Amino acid sequence: MYRPFLTFVLCAFCVVSASAGISILEVYPDTWIKGDEDEYVTIGWGSVPAQCELSDGEGTISFVPADNAVKRCTIAHNGESYKQVWGHYPDFEIIDATPAVSQVSLLGKFQLANKKDELTLTSQGVIHDSVSWPGTFKPRKGQIHVCSSDGRWDERVLMAGGSRIVPQTFHNISGVAFVSPDCSRKVLEESIHHANETILLNIYEFTDPGLAKLLCDAQHRGVSVTVLLEGGPVGGIPPEEFPIIHDLIQAGADVRIMEGDGEDHAPYRYDHAKYLVIDSSRIFVTTENFKEHSFPHAGYAGNRGWGVLLTSPDLAEYFAQVFHDDSDGPGVNTAEGRPGPTDKPVVDPYSPIFTPQEFSDAQITPVFSPDTSILIADMVNQSNRRVWIEQAYITDYPGNETNPFLTAAIQAARRGVDVRILLDGYYYNVEDENDNDEMVTSLQTLAARENLSLQAKILYPERTGLLKVHTKGVIADDHVLVSSMNWNENSACFNREAGVIIQSTEAASYFASVFLIDWSGKRASGQAGDSSSAMNNTGVIQMMALVGVMIFLIILYRRHHR
Repeated sequence: MYRPFLTFVLCAFCVVSASAGISILEVYPDTWIKGDEDEYVTIGWGSVPAQCELSDGEGTISFVPADNAVKRCTIAHNGESYKQVWGHYPDFEIIDATPAVSQVSLLGKFQLANKKDELTLTSQGVIHDSVSWPGTFKPRKGQIHVCSSDGRWDERVLMAGGSRIVPQTFHNISGVAFVSPDCSRKVLEESIHHANETILLNIYEFTDPGLAKLLCDAQHRGVSVTVLLEGGPVGGIPPEEFPIIHDLIQAGADVRIMEGDGEDHAPYRYDHAKYLVIDSSRIFVTTENFKEHSFPHAGYAGNRGWGVLLTSPDLAEYFAQVFHDDSDGPGVNTAEGRPGPTDKPVVDPYSPIFTPQEFSDAQITPVFSPDTSILIADMVNQSNRRVWIEQAYITDYPGNETNPFLTAAIQAARRGVDVRILLDGYYYNVEDENDNDEMVTSLQTLAARENLSLQAKILYPERTGLLKVHTKGVIADDHVLVSSMNWNENSACFNREAGVIIQSTEAASYFASVFLIDWSGKRASGQAGDSSSAMNNTGVIQMMALVGVMIFLIILYRRHHR
């Protein structure tokens, strides 16, 4: 049922050091399969142990691990059920389900309880490890509980079928930075138009008929187009998306939808990612869905969104492996479309300010939620000059748990970093209790109480010509985050989200210019469709950004030398 994990996503925190003893690495007690026949425990070791015993208080299983290179083994309840789910047999099984798998010795009844149980691992009469739930970890249906190399459990949420992506940084990358609504449409259209071999598109919502036509045209000229959509977005699939699916399928594109439930359960709450992989060489990463107001035609209003087009075969391969793992994984089915009404074009005028900006020699670190979303907090924690954040919204985690990204920003302000947080003021982000306006008030109060270099604002779109702030962007010194991830627990811990951290002075300067225009909260002037005017305005704004940074550094210097 579930596709085996690719070699590049083998999780680093599952490795046991050579000097370590025997320990419990993974426990999967409450599975999606009825009867939990595929439940399993994985143990690891530094040097191959003698006979091991694993007890749950009601029964004990005994086995002798093989001396293998990976220094780990998996004991499943039913070897055949395990293979149906994971695509390969476990090392041992508890019941005699198949002669292809060695059977453990069993004394009593050994089966993992869903809500409350404990395991003790011994060898030659010595207790080496033990876990209990809900003590060591909190059980959740469909979750695989994993111990890190430093002994901490569940540093991230890993649902069955989910990826185990290892962070990787790519060097000497060239790219193009762009923003919506000013110039994103042109970059996207040219990217699709110049595709020759393959297009892989992962998008949360798709209602723009013009973009669908571009993909259909690409398919007709021999480009292999594969699209992965979310099958249960908030509010349901938009009616305008069904004719998009219909047209793509009619053109010959492979359109899939992540919507599984029950035993065929998707590993992510929402597939909220927004990226394309083109010809195994280019990656288009954006904060925006494929909607008319996300990528408006030049001269028309739309969301404030950020995006980058990156050129790198290695980076493209990295993204493509994630795409294939997701699109071939559990909970993904063939999409079904139907003719119907399409999305209405945006008619509100807008004067573009920014044109696309090329950059080179950048370092790119992909960020995929829930695997490596913590890299965002790491980026903020390492900043020492500025952290400028532009988000659709920011919320605290449920149960009064801290939002690690917001906490990192506050801590940056406490060490003197210039922290600015700009949130959307569209009606549905400010009309309820505990949304953006309350968050801004809370941050302003904190800044005043502690005398922090922290500012927070609402950007009211009607004052700027934008429709709303939809970006999920951060500028931390000379690093820029462009991603699909909102700053809430769902996005960070349960969704499939995708983004990149770009280390580039050129890219950081470009997005800083955009941020400062938005931070001003005023309607910017420009000539719609006049690229030379837009380029001149961009240069002026970038100079303003540089002057602002210089003034800030002077103030910071005086503060620390008075």
